[in-house]
Amino acid sequence: MKIIGISLVNSLLILLVLLIHKIFFRVLLLGYENLFIYWGSFVLIYFILNLITNKILLPRGGIIENS
Repeated sequence: MKIIGISLVNSLLILLVLLIHKIFFRVLLLGYENLFIYWGSFVLIYFILNLITNKILLPRGGIIENS
C-alpha cells in the first residue's frame, strides 16, 4: 500500500511541476530554442519540489540515521 501512495505522490508532483514549468516559461516569455534551459529548468523545479515533499512526508529518522 505504501508503494501506491508514493507512486500517487510522485505522479501528482510531476503534474504540478509541469504546471509550474509552463507558467514559468509563459510569464518570462522564454523560447523553446534552447533545450538545455528548457529541460534544465524542469529538472531543477522537480528537484526542489521533490526535496520539499520528502522533507514533509518522510519521517525524521531515515535508514542511514537508524543504522
